[in-house]
Amino acid sequence: MSENAKQARAALQTGRHGSLATVDFETHGPYVALANYACDVQGLPIFLFSKLARHTKSLLADPRASLLVADIPPMGDALTGFRATFMGLMEPAKAEEVSALYIARHPYAAGYATFADFSFWRLAPELVHVVGGFGRIETLNAKDVF
Repeated sequence: MSENAKQARAALQTGRHGSLATVDFETHGPYVALANYACDVQGLPIFLFSKLARHTKSLLADPRASLLVADIPPMGDALTGFRATFMGLMEPAKAEEVSALYIARHPYAAGYATFADFSFWRLAPELVHVVGGFGRIETLNAKDVF
């Protein structure tokens, strides 16, 4: 596994939120939302979404999505920090398989995780685009990261 692949996987596993991009159901253009996530047993990102959210409506119309996770330096140029974008398809995830993992990462979600309008989703990445620093830009096949 390359250094970029290791770092991308580690950034995803240690992160708690990222920028989620979807194809907007109304405009068919890009839409980006801040989203909390956790990782399932395979290391794939899982989410808890309300059916009322714009990104959920968009995913129901078109499952293509990407998640940007970043290690933003506390000072200076944010673009000097490590970042990885996980690109693929979103799919519903079974609550009995991922609920405990998600709630362990986001305990406050236990209060609404069982509401009828909330459901779990999983991003199945196909590509991972990594910016690991100067001269360390690489697009990886997801199988090389997971």
